[in-house]
Amino acid sequence: MKTRLWMLLVPVLAAVGCGPVEDTEAPVIDELTGQVLLEATTKYDMHRLLEDTDITGGQWITTAQVQAFLQQNGSYLATYKDPAFSNKTAAALIVERSKLYGISPLYMLARIQVESSLVQSGTSNNLSKATGCGCPDTSGCDAQYVGFGKQIDCSAKKLRGYLTDLDAGRPTVSGWKVGVTKSTSDPCSVKPVNKATAALYTYTPWVGAYAIQCGRTTVGGSSLVRVIFDRYKTAYNWGSPTAGCFSETAGTTVPENGCVQSSSDAIWRQCVSGAFTAGTTTKPTTCTVSYPWCSSATLGRSVPTRTCVQSSGDSQWHQCGVEGAWQSAPDAPTTGSGPVGTCFELYAL
Repeated sequence: MKTRLWMLLVPVLAAVGCGPVEDTEAPVIDELTGQVLLEATTKYDMHRLLEDTDITGGQWITTAQVQAFLQQNGSYLATYKDPAFSNKTAAALIVERSKLYGISPLYMLARIQVESSLVQSGTSNNLSKATGCGCPDTSGCDAQYVGFGKQIDCSAKKLRGYLTDLDAGRPTVSGWKVGVTKSTSDPCSVKPVNKATAALYTYTPWVGAYAIQCGRTTVGGSSLVRVIFDRYKTAYNWGSPTAGCFSETAGTTVPENGCVQSSSDAIWRQCVSGAFTAGTTTKPTTCTVSYPWCSSATLGRSVPTRTCVQSSGDSQWHQCGVEGAWQSAPDAPTTGSGPVGTCFELYAL
């Protein structure tokens, strides 16, 4: 994906008076974006750019917090509503679409700023390609991903896909894997020590200007994501993970050590210190509460939690609930909801 900087142009000061003008170094231009790169003040390990929980944590972050952060930064996004997503605000889309795939809204804010500068820009420039998703360095953006909400969804979904492959011990779509050395586009020989770093290089295959060991000094790259993430992490009081983890699958906040079998890939994830773990194919043994898929005799298969099914045995409606128990849901066909919330899907006879 293309990279953009959170700091844009270096201001040019006009010379005054009659004295000689000192020579200054020419600005360094980002090869990918055409923006001006500033001198790095912090360098990071290119083999460990972020921690896994940096990408999957922050599930307690609310829409109100993201909205306040955007306002604090004078962002155009603070007033933006996406007509393609029922006029939802940018803050709502960042939080909802990120959490849908178990991605941190804080990471998403950093990604948006790196790719399009929208978090700290008062203009709508680059709105249609906010996260650079579907926008390879060698060509323009894929039309199906053009638009703010689509960009957030695309970015979160792709990142979750990379993590799912890595959780299963597979390399990502472009061949990145923990513990395996691979060359970036800089080029640098990188050996990711965790899944977050492998996922970052899958998304943006450049180390860039902010790593200790290597990196093209004329490209922001994946190392810039770390710079912005660290900056945003301390620029606002995001609260603490004591409230648990919000799960789109469960439709509620899951308490500490609670477990959810994801509706997207059937992988089990556990809430630990406010963030869902990478996941396993088997249920963890330390779950304080669990939201598994339920076996349906009517459908002849298992379905995710909150799914509503009209039973072939008694024609009554039931909803898949906590601990895999079916609960009576007589109002499901009229309200679309049951005792554990909105029906994930409805299956009538």
